[in-house]
Amino acid sequence: MRICKAQRRRSMIPNDLVEDILSRLLVKSLMRFKCVSKAWHTLISSRRFAKSHFQRASQNPSCMNVIVFTGNCVLSLGYEALFQTCVHGQPVDVDFQGFPLWGEEYVETNLASCNGLVCIELYNRRKRTSEYLVWNPSTKSYKNIPRPTSTPDSMSCWFYRFGFGYDYSTDDHKIVRPYQIFPFDIKRIEIFSLKTFTWKTILVDVDNIYNCSLPLIPKTTYCNGAIYWSARKYGKPSIVYFDLAEEIFHELPWPESVLYCVRDGSSGKCFYTTGLWELGTFGEHLCLSVCTGESRKNLCVQLWVMKESWTRLATIPYLGTCLRPMCASKNGEKVLMRETQVKYVGRTGECYYKLVEWNLTDHTCTSILCDPNPRMEAATYVESLYLQ
Repeated sequence: MRICKAQRRRSMIPNDLVEDILSRLLVKSLMRFKCVSKAWHTLISSRRFAKSHFQRASQNPSCMNVIVFTGNCVLSLGYEALFQTCVHGQPVDVDFQGFPLWGEEYVETNLASCNGLVCIELYNRRKRTSEYLVWNPSTKSYKNIPRPTSTPDSMSCWFYRFGFGYDYSTDDHKIVRPYQIFPFDIKRIEIFSLKTFTWKTILVDVDNIYNCSLPLIPKTTYCNGAIYWSARKYGKPSIVYFDLAEEIFHELPWPESVLYCVRDGSSGKCFYTTGLWELGTFGEHLCLSVCTGESRKNLCVQLWVMKESWTRLATIPYLGTCLRPMCASKNGEKVLMRETQVKYVGRTGECYYKLVEWNLTDHTCTSILCDPNPRMEAATYVESLYLQ
């Protein structure tokens, strides 16, 4: 009996080694291993372990996925499969009970993602109201976000596209929702903290860059502690970003060599290409996709990456649309992008989206989702244990 106990003590694995081994596993396995013991359940459920697991998972391409919301289903596409062949995606069982607008007609779905969490906005076009939900596709856990109590009547406000990101200074995930009150032209920002589970409102200073720039409709982009908006400053293209730690706006310079004013060949008039550019990510860096050229008939798409300064990544042919960069392959040779096409019936137009893969080496374009849907939204996410 004594020998058995001694051998058991010698064969015990140190706790730090156990934690290191577990942090390398997929979320699906870790959720099952919670049942092994109370110690493992406590470890896997801890915020500290979730952070260390995510840091390791974010370096592993196999932990990257794309979630796609269409008009009638939710699909999940694995990162490695995206850059190998055309895929249709695996259906995801989604049941957000208690989420009032889920599945209703006249409701628009918008997505933003960060640290393995996907923030879903359901916007009712008739009532001009929004509901928010934060969801972890890996663990299937979610939280309904309460409505802010300080927001005025939605009919007297103009809400810009919301953002979702991570505040490194407070270890907190935040929803940011800028809006403008009419007719007083007052701009404010609503911020929801997932840690405190409360909303707060910030009144923007008169001299703030946000008051000089008007954010456009394209989606927001989260990158390295800040949320970025496409904007227009005095009629010219601009990029503004909200630092989640400082909770103030800044402006990011536009690449100097990119033309934002294009000549019309027939009339010779100049028009701005602010509707022909998108923000996205390329690896850990902010990426700008912009349609530019000397005339309407001579356009191309340039991809720019922000490191210490703007660096041109590639120039690709203009296919009648602007492409939103979403993620890059491990070797950086391929870029996954969302394509937007507008189809007009008479005077009304409807946007159709699809995912495409652009090869930067041989300059070929491949459709990832073969059947584009007019209500498709997509976001990338890394497997994580946040929000268990």
